[in-house]
Amino acid sequence: MQYSIGVDLGTTTVAAILTDDAGKTLSRKSILNFQYPEFGLDSIRRIQNGLDINSVKKLQERAVFTINTLIDEFKSDIGINYEDVKEIAVAGNTVMEMALCGYPLISLSKPPYRPPSELFFFDNTDYIPGFNLKNKKLYIFPVLDGFVGGDTVASIYYLDIINKGKPVFMADFGTNVEIAVGCKDKIFTTSAPAGPAFEGGNIRFGMTASEGAVSEVILGNGAFKLQTISDVPPAGICGSGIMSLIYELLKEGIIDKNGRILPPEEIGSESFSVSGKNEKTGENEITLYFNGKNSIKFYQDDLRQFQFAKSAVKSAAQILLDKFKISEYGDFDAYIGGTFGSHINPNIIDLIDIFPFKGKNIEFINEAVLSGCSKYITADAATRESDIRNILKISKNFPLSGSKIFQDFFIKNTAFLP
Repeated sequence: MQYSIGVDLGTTTVAAILTDDAGKTLSRKSILNFQYPEFGLDSIRRIQNGLDINSVKKLQERAVFTINTLIDEFKSDIGINYEDVKEIAVAGNTVMEMALCGYPLISLSKPPYRPPSELFFFDNTDYIPGFNLKNKKLYIFPVLDGFVGGDTVASIYYLDIINKGKPVFMADFGTNVEIAVGCKDKIFTTSAPAGPAFEGGNIRFGMTASEGAVSEVILGNGAFKLQTISDVPPAGICGSGIMSLIYELLKEGIIDKNGRILPPEEIGSESFSVSGKNEKTGENEITLYFNGKNSIKFYQDDLRQFQFAKSAVKSAAQILLDKFKISEYGDFDAYIGGTFGSHINPNIIDLIDIFPFKGKNIEFINEAVLSGCSKYITADAATRESDIRNILKISKNFPLSGSKIFQDFFIKNTAFLP
């Protein structure tokens, strides 16, 4: 029997799926990208660590090692051999895909922040040093433009947007947030410069959505009730937990519309006791968890990081909807992708003001990118190639770097709605 492997090469997390000849899914695996944490939390740090041919080789080695580790786990668990694998499909953002191929990232470090025009991706694993899979067919999803990479193409492909008569809005939350609005006639894309806050980055007690991460928060009677991934004691807070926490703080009047954590004496609700001041810095803070020894706190600077991230996403979404000439009150389907999205309580989306539209029924997709890879490796060859060509043909990217419209929206959207 022969097998195919799909890989979502994320900046923080790398996931893989194994299918057999019949297209049946046999196994899914995910691990932290071995580029992390030595080479930074976000794409900007990866770029800084891969500007030339020598430095990018280190990123390439770590990416290949990560993929090899996942393949070896399949090999161990399922009993497959390397020679049994016929094909591997990989999707990642522009930085991750270029690094995997060993291309210097200098072009992404300065305006216009685009990959070289002659960029091409390898079609055989032998072109990339260190792969345990030798002489296998390799497909790397193409880059649309700038920071809108193969992961966005994979998500668009999975959602079958090129065959939709009704417009689709999609936001894929990762270390970057790629946004697409489209249907069978046209697809508009952009990449929101949100930073790593949605994956727990730049948050002092932040962590990725892994075991022990606080993923949901309920506040009542002055006490927090926490839900953690795998139901183990809290070790930190991930992106969905941060959103849930901010929702509760807004609802209880503990933070105001400008994002200021209020001191206890300014809070009218019975939950005033969760707010306090840091004894060393005087900074306002929220005590989320304390067991007599260890604590998890959320600080004013953490809240600002989230505000910047949510403002970037809302602003980017507004721009795309405007350019697509569809009202925020219009009839369109909405999807959130990424591991982050799978842990979000949909009731909190409107209050934390992350999208320009409100009251929309949003469908959450845990593995849009990986599902796109899976769809590709199980599809008819001619059909999948035609679909990808059509996506590239009707897609137009709108870079936000240097955009005055984006800057104006960003300043306005930093605040929460009253």
